[in-house]
Amino acid sequence: MIHEQTGLPDDPLGRGEVDRILADLKLRLMRKLDEEQLASVASSESAETLTAEGEELAATAVALALPEERLRIAEVLAAFPSERETKVDKLLRGLGALWKQDARERIVIFATYLATVDLLAREIETAFPGQGVVVLKGGDHGSKLAAERRFRKADGPRVLICTAAGREGINLQFSRILFNFDLPWNPMDMEQRIGRIHRYGQKDTAQVYNLVLSDTIEGRIFLLLNDKLNEIARTLGKVDEHGNVTEDLRGQILGQLNDRLSYDQLYREALSDPELKRTREELEAAMSNAREARRVVFELFQDLDRFSLDDYRPLADLDEGKARLVAFLRAAVDDQGGRYREIDACRFELTADAQAAPILCTLDRDLAQTDDDLVLMGLDHPTLGRLSKRWRSAPPSGIGAVAKGDLVQPIVLSVWWVQSFGGGSGAGAYIIPIAVDLEGKRAPAIEKRYRDVFRTPAAHLVFQPSERIDLMHRHIEPTLQRELSYRGIASPAKGYSSELVAWVEVR
Repeated sequence: MIHEQTGLPDDPLGRGEVDRILADLKLRLMRKLDEEQLASVASSESAETLTAEGEELAATAVALALPEERLRIAEVLAAFPSERETKVDKLLRGLGALWKQDARERIVIFATYLATVDLLAREIETAFPGQGVVVLKGGDHGSKLAAERRFRKADGPRVLICTAAGREGINLQFSRILFNFDLPWNPMDMEQRIGRIHRYGQKDTAQVYNLVLSDTIEGRIFLLLNDKLNEIARTLGKVDEHGNVTEDLRGQILGQLNDRLSYDQLYREALSDPELKRTREELEAAMSNAREARRVVFELFQDLDRFSLDDYRPLADLDEGKARLVAFLRAAVDDQGGRYREIDACRFELTADAQAAPILCTLDRDLAQTDDDLVLMGLDHPTLGRLSKRWRSAPPSGIGAVAKGDLVQPIVLSVWWVQSFGGGSGAGAYIIPIAVDLEGKRAPAIEKRYRDVFRTPAAHLVFQPSERIDLMHRHIEPTLQRELSYRGIASPAKGYSSELVAWVEVR
């Protein structure tokens, strides 16, 4: 390419000049490599993802700037006897034992380093030909889903090997066994790994095997942390029938530890503390604080005065939620000149507007993952986003309606979309219904069943424009403010925004 771009001749002088240009390009590229990124390889605070990225960056740096080093490394490695690593041997034995019980068992393996992933793939293919291995190293979401689909197929590979890229965004609940070949420094990263198989839809008990070299600093700290967790669990009676720490306690303690402990600092200090004396003291103090914080949080959650199961019941009924989504799609595309056509119980054809091409859709995630021609329709799909945005931006004069109801006196039902921010975990989004009569008295029965109001017949106008404005300023807005304060959504430490999304006068 350099010869073509510069017009240099293909002779000794020309090739020498090309080599000089290439060396200069390599040097300029090396200068662009961020030293901080290279340093992140040794940092737990940058998490597993950057560790893998840092390893790839380091390999690129060596390939570009130090090609002769690769030859020297190869020579050094050739001098060592070709023996299998202890952990690899243990892993292969474990796989063999599992497949002896069930040859169709699908297994997920997590490793931190790219070279380790390639090594494991080769070793497993050699030891168990025909079982098949698929590797997930990273890339965009599409490549993750492609690896997931291959692994999911009944006749597909029996092993999925992941780097940190597989820790989020994929659902592997059709597999029940996971091996942690490399342990991340931060145990919360390990919980994320386990979450790939231990999630909604998992029908079996998830089995997790951690391969730990107990004579390394990482292994000793991991086992020390595990001992402390078991100690707390036994004290609180939070141990299951197999002697393991119950899932809820483990998550609570590790979550609290995450804010109280720098794992990066812990491991660095352990290098100069082979007996782990200071490490034990730090872990003891952090565990004690985490346990106390967990107790305080637990006591706070015992105050259930403000809790209402009715607020969460709609979220538990997935079929009702899907039905509401379909009902919205039908009405929204019809208004835009589009079309909704049902094909069968699981699939439908959607034309968003008069100019759009039809797309084949489903609300079934499993079906969408097995059929590449199907589009999974949901709240995060661009088509639904565009349609909902159009109606979310409707002016106040366009969101009012009058409904017929069996009431003694007319009621105004206002529905608010409230977003709170600040105050850490207190941020969130809420749908708040406020129903009042002309005197400002609340109607809790209407508020609890506010969705039913949208399914009642239409009626004639009840209030005059001046009465609506008066109701809004004198009664509805103050009532909304009190409700937000009562629920803890609005406070001096947190801000919020509110948007009126529906106004229904029920007569």
